[in-house]
This record gives sequence, structure tokens and C-alpha cells, in this order.
Amino acid sequence: MTGQKLKFVLSDLHLGAGYARESQNRRKGFTADRELCDFLHTIWRESEREQREIELIINGDFFEFLQVPAVEVYEPLKHYPLEAYLDSSQAASIKRLNIIAEGHPEVFNALSDFMHVEQPQRRITLIKGNHDVNLFWPGVKSRLREILGASGTRASLLLFADEFVSREKIYVEHGHQRAEKMNRYPDFFDPRSPDNPTQLHYPVGSRLVINAGHKLENEYWFVDHIKPITTLIWYALPWDFDFAGKMLAHYIRHTVSTEDDLLQDLEDDEKRGAMARRYANDPTFRQQFHQQLQPYLRLTDEDNREVASSPQLVVGDNALAIGQADRQRQQAMLHHAATEIVKREGARVVLFGHTHYPVQEFLNNDSVYINTGSWIEDFSDASPETWAALFSGSWQSHHAAARLPYARIDYNEHHLPTAQLLFFEQKAEAETQNFFQQKFSWLVRIFGNRSL
Repeated sequence: MTGQKLKFVLSDLHLGAGYARESQNRRKGFTADRELCDFLHTIWRESEREQREIELIINGDFFEFLQVPAVEVYEPLKHYPLEAYLDSSQAASIKRLNIIAEGHPEVFNALSDFMHVEQPQRRITLIKGNHDVNLFWPGVKSRLREILGASGTRASLLLFADEFVSREKIYVEHGHQRAEKMNRYPDFFDPRSPDNPTQLHYPVGSRLVINAGHKLENEYWFVDHIKPITTLIWYALPWDFDFAGKMLAHYIRHTVSTEDDLLQDLEDDEKRGAMARRYANDPTFRQQFHQQLQPYLRLTDEDNREVASSPQLVVGDNALAIGQADRQRQQAMLHHAATEIVKREGARVVLFGHTHYPVQEFLNNDSVYINTGSWIEDFSDASPETWAALFSGSWQSHHAAARLPYARIDYNEHHLPTAQLLFFEQKAEAETQNFFQQKFSWLVRIFGNRSL
């Protein structure tokens, strides 16, 4: 295969502000910085050894813009007001990007070092997702080019795809536009607010993350580690009804246009407490309550054809089973979308992200669908024992996700792609550990007197 081109695809790393090193209990999303640097070095070495051109496609939600405050100087242990998260303008988005780069300097160094203008060329393509839709702004793209040194003769090494990549018999899209309705944009190519074009439009899911997520994460750090958000609500009900009720109240307030009796009950501490007691002790009430929630937590519109091809839900008193069905339903939507794309685009490989759940499934006509999952811990398949530990606060893992999924795409002599879902295993080699530490000091110069 020497000399043939090669592609790698990642998604959903959710690089945020970094987590406070002063307090190891304060988590901030992505913590696999070292592993990502080693992954980049590993494929860099293969490129050099076999003289293979490489394109790294980062398929959405690489950055966690929604949960980073737009401030000049970020203090990890400080609780910022809601206003610091609401501004989605170009200027505010650049502030967030600066904070993310400061929180993950090794990663940005590694990305810059990976790009290579001479043969064998190595380049990066970024597709925006629903958590980093801020990449729409030209100023954000320019700032990222500046941070990565991707200008001048290196400008062609960093490319941006507004919605998807469809070429060379592969199709790559983040997937939120084809999954649950709460994360869909009317126009993802131009996601600006029609009422104020200096701001981005945020769908219900994004507004829920901004308005509730950064507050609730202070109570339970793992709220963004379960997809979709409806599954989180279902999972939380048996273990902490009060938390689930608050989350559900936020959800209803963002999805129901008028005041609602259930919403009023959930926002009343006394009534919510009474509901929690009945939920814990009365199986009949649990089943009735679950049935009551169905119209609120439906993932798709009733007339959406995706519903017909998704697993049908039988409502009982087991909230964990309902949450699992929601997750499977979300995955089925993307599988259905992949089969349609194969027919329409003639693609042999379709790749999505968004769900945080890695899968490889073979479709018709020798095509394959791969979801590249996420490099942050995912608890969507966690056992009841793990859920008990999470909600009790006894879960002590502070490590990166055990599985670090990615897709590898090779091309044969007929220029046809062959893809496989793989999992990166970090190698404890001195060369790997030291490589990026010996490289550029340009990042400090770019940020000037900003503290890294």
C-alpha cells in the first residue's frame, strides 16, 4: 500500500476549557490530551515510513463551545453567570476558542506539527457539529488558522466543511441533522439567527445545554456523557428523581410553548418531592408517569418516516429500559440515513458521529456505515451498579475513555475506499512521549502575553 492515500476520521472530542488541575474532582469533558497527541504521532510516523498522504477528518464537536464562557481570562474554579455563555457572536466565539487552546496546548501543538506541506502531505479537514457550530464564523476560522500556523504555504493543510464531506466514495457528516429533532437546524449551512444575524441560531438541544447543562454539571459532572439527553432523563429517574425532575423541567420549558401543569409541578420543590416519593414506592404511578412523559421526550416528529424504521417503544415502569430504547432509536435514525445516502451519493463509506456510540454496520451494495463514537467517557451502556455509583458520587474514575475509537480508510489500486472502525491503544514509547514536547514554541508567541 506504500504511496496510496490514507484517511482517518475522529468525532466528538468536545475539547472545552480544560479541567481545573487544582481540583482533580472538577471534570471538564475531554481529558485524553496525551492520547490524542500520541495518536497523531502514530499516524504521522506511518505517513513518513510508508510515504503515504494522510487526511485527518474531524467530524464535528471537536470543540465544546457551548459550555465555555466568553471571557477574556478564564478561571477554572470560578462559576460564571449564564450571560457569559449566551453570546454566540463572532467576537465571543473567538474568546471561547482562545480559552480552549489555552486549556489544551499539547493538542494544538500536535495538530500543527501533524500538518505537513511537503510530500507526503498531511492535512486536516474540520466539519462543524452542533456543539462547535461557531466554526461558521470566518473570524473563528481565521483565528484557528493563526493558532495552528495554517496560513501562507500551509493554508491548504487546514480545510473547513460547512456541513459534510462527499468525495472519493466517502460521505462524512456529524449526524445531528439526521438524529433527534431537538438538535436540528433549519439551515446548518448558514446557522445565523434570522432575528439577529450577529448571533447564531441555537436549537432546543443547544439552548438546554447552555441554560441547564453548565449549572447541572456542577452537581453531576457526567450529564454530557449520555446521549441523547432524553436518555439521561430516563436513566436519572430511578436514582435521583429530584435531579431528573429539574432536568425534565428545563427540557419542558425549552420545548413547550405555553405554561404546562407538569412543568409547574416539577418546578415546585414540595410537589416535586411528593412525586419523588410516589415514584419510588408505587409501580403503577411509575408506569403512568412514564406514559405522561412520552409526548414530551419524543425524539422525532410523529409524521417523520424515520419513526417507522426505528425500534418501537413499549412503556413500562423500567426507566432504564426506556432510556436504552431511546438510545437505540437515535442510532437507528442514523443507520436509516446512511442507507439513503448510499443510494443518493453512491458512497461506499458513510461516517457519522454525534451519538458517542461507536458502531460499524454493513449496508447494501458492499457499503459500510461507521459511527466514530467519542473520546470522552460514555455511560449510555452503563450497568445499574455504575449508575448507582455515579449518582451517589462514589465513581472515582478520572481517566480518559478506555476505548478511543476512530475510522481508518484505505484505498485500493482501483481507488476504492475500504473502511474499518478501530480503537487506539496508547504506546508507552519514549519517542512518542517526548516528540511533541520538543517541537514548536510558536503557540506562546501567538498568544503573546496570554498565560498557557
